[in-house]
Amino acid sequence: KYGCCTYVAIRTLSNIMKKTFILLSFPLVCLFSCSAGNAEVEEKAVLESRVMSVHDSAMARIGEIYKIRRQLRALRDTMEIQQADTAVLGALQQEINSLNQADEVMMQWMRQYKAPDTLQAKAAKEYLQNELVKIERVQTVMDSSIQAAQSTANKYDQQK
Repeated sequence: KYGCCTYVAIRTLSNIMKKTFILLSFPLVCLFSCSAGNAEVEEKAVLESRVMSVHDSAMARIGEIYKIRRQLRALRDTMEIQQADTAVLGALQQEINSLNQADEVMMQWMRQYKAPDTLQAKAAKEYLQNELVKIERVQTVMDSSIQAAQSTANKYDQQK
């Protein structure tokens, strides 16, 4: 139907169009893959920031743990001298132990935490999600220990 020259021209034009399409689509593919990579990197940064924010918030309460623990120890020692009921002394010691445990849980988390700088974005994201759950548990343990210990200290400090 077509002449030989027309066929060659159509094939050449077709090849040029394919090459042009490939050349034009390559930067677009790169652009989309880079933006997807940037989104993962950004998501990793947000997660890491959340982990560190919870950690910083919990660490700010370490001073409270030390203060209440000192208060409970002094209260326990005073009540021992006054030969207080063993149940009272046991309750004070239990709160001291609870505060010690909350402090140790935080220290353990900090010892095992490693910034995911060397991990790929997906693995880093997974690691940070796990760490966020862990540090939120640490914060919960600390908060509940502080609250219970403070309540016990207030209760027995008035009885002293």
